[in-house]
Amino acid sequence: MRVNHCGEVCAQALYLGQSLTSRQTKTKEAMDKAAEEETDHLAWCTERLRELDTKPSYLNPAFFSMSFATGALVGLIGDRINLGFVAATEEQVVKHLDKHIVKLPVADLRSREILKQMRRDETEHLNSAIKQGASNLPAALKNVMSLTSKVMTRSTYWL
Repeated sequence: MRVNHCGEVCAQALYLGQSLTSRQTKTKEAMDKAAEEETDHLAWCTERLRELDTKPSYLNPAFFSMSFATGALVGLIGDRINLGFVAATEEQVVKHLDKHIVKLPVADLRSREILKQMRRDETEHLNSAIKQGASNLPAALKNVMSLTSKVMTRSTYWL
């Protein structure tokens, strides 16, 4: 759950940065709505960490800063790219959640319930971004995003 918690911290930062620099009101509103839903995810993960008697990652402040800067930069490029970044990010998040759901102990129904709801919400963010005109990002950029995600996931797991 520490990894998922960090992911929600990063989602808050990304959406905040993207909303701040969005050019169109409609895109800004979509980012704000998604950030609000991510707040619920963050609260669920925070509570679950407490229930599991573990702590958030020490790397959260660094990842928050990095994600905020990335979101702000992407937002400056333009709304179609901004929405494309949301779509590409959420696509990776859904895959990540699928892997985590499968790895959960059978008896951990509480974590499973949380991750399944998060997956539904992230899928909605992905679909919403596409409906609003998200640009399809180049494969090379998606690969960089995936590599960055793996580094964050692995380091957060331990720290």
